[in-house]
Amino acid sequence: MKSNALKGYRKLRDIYENNLTVELLSEEIKTCEAEDDAAAVKKEMFDRDFDIYGVKQGGKLIGYVKREDIKKEGIISEFVEDFHADNLISDSTSLIDLLDIFQEREFTFILEKNKVTRIVTVADLQKQPIRMLAFSFVSLLEMYIISVIKEFYPDGSWADKLTESRLTKAKELLEERLAKNEALTLVDNLQLSDKGTIIRKTPKLVELLGFESNSQCKEFFRKIEELRNNTAHSQEKIYHDYKEFIQILLQIERVLRADGLVEADKW
Repeated sequence: MKSNALKGYRKLRDIYENNLTVELLSEEIKTCEAEDDAAAVKKEMFDRDFDIYGVKQGGKLIGYVKREDIKKEGIISEFVEDFHADNLISDSTSLIDLLDIFQEREFTFILEKNKVTRIVTVADLQKQPIRMLAFSFVSLLEMYIISVIKEFYPDGSWADKLTESRLTKAKELLEERLAKNEALTLVDNLQLSDKGTIIRKTPKLVELLGFESNSQCKEFFRKIEELRNNTAHSQEKIYHDYKEFIQILLQIERVLRADGLVEADKW
């Protein structure tokens, strides 16, 4: 089971690193001219709900302007910021790598053939490709947690960690699935919160998965359950705090790397 989780993680990582790139999230940069009236551009940006415009001069993109930086009258050239290496990424940058990038900044520009043509912002993390990534990560996490519990409690003694009512619900679900000839065990029918409870009440597993405390472990599973529910319902926002969202996904990765599941130096 653990090897299946590893294979699934590697395949997912390969798909997102080599096939699903920032191009799926990015948008063409909306632009203004360097000599445009700054107040008029700011109003236009506000009306169109844009925080950043590219700035052109002589038909060439020379930099960008942020709406929040336009604080007085004048022309746009007075507020232009240059493109720098730390806010430029390749159009081949993977969505997973983008998560790391957005730990430090709220937007970045996309280079295509050495020209800045597109932009991606933290708001784009609400789009479907990221929803797919988040749901896949949570699914792989559940797959791994099941394998860890089965390996640590081969005799099924994990049941002592749950209340009778939680066990009863799992048994009822198992009976329904067995009636449909689905080859599953009781642990496969636990809810995510139940799996988290078993981990949390097993100190060695708390340590194995890299949690510093029982309370940190409990909070992690609470957030994971919320994330899974949000990604499963397309009308819901995936997150309300993008920094916390990124940290959750990166923490899932750390858990999947725990216990040698993924070689630390492979990626």
